[in-house]
Amino acid sequence: MAQNLTFGSNTPASLAKLAEAVVYVAHKTQGDFGSIKINKTIYYADLEAFKTLGSSITGAQYHKIRLGPVPKHILMAERKLESEGALKVDRDTMNHSRIAGRAPNLNLFSESETKILDTFIAELAPKSAMQVSEESHDIRWDVVRNQDLLPYEFAFLDGTVTDKDSRDAQRLSEEMGW
Repeated sequence: MAQNLTFGSNTPASLAKLAEAVVYVAHKTQGDFGSIKINKTIYYADLEAFKTLGSSITGAQYHKIRLGPVPKHILMAERKLESEGALKVDRDTMNHSRIAGRAPNLNLFSESETKILDTFIAELAPKSAMQVSEESHDIRWDVVRNQDLLPYEFAFLDGTVTDKDSRDAQRLSEEMGW
C-alpha cells in the first residue's frame, strides 16, 4: 500500500522561509556556524517542528548528500541572500562561516519555531562541523540513496539503529521505492 509522505516543497514561501532561517541561525551564531552546522540546525529544527507542531518551520525539501541531510535549495537561497547583502559567506575560513548582514525577519516565525531553532543552535554549537555531519548519518540518512529526498515523517524515528530497525528500514525502503 502506497503511503503519502511529506517531502516539502520549493514554493516561493518555502524558499523565503528557508532563507530567513539561514539569516536567523547566522545572526544568532555570529559567524561561528558554517554551511554544515547551519544546514543541520535547520534540518533538525524542521523535523522537530513537524513532529511536535504538525508542520515544519521552512517547508524545505531535504536530500541526502555525502555530508548528511541538506535543504535541496539551500545554495539558491544563500546566493539570493548574498546578492541582497543579507548574508556573507566567509570563504577564507575552513567551514565557510555564514555571517548575517542584517537581523532576521522574526515575523516569518512563531515563537515556538524560534524556540526550536534556538534549541538546535545550542545543541550543535559546541560540536565541530565534522561531528555534526557524522551524527546526521543515522538510520534516516542510511535508508535513502544519494540525492534522494528525505520525508518529514523521518522525524518519528529517533535515529538510533538496531538490527531490527535496519531490517525494517530496508524492507520499507524497497516497498516504497526509496
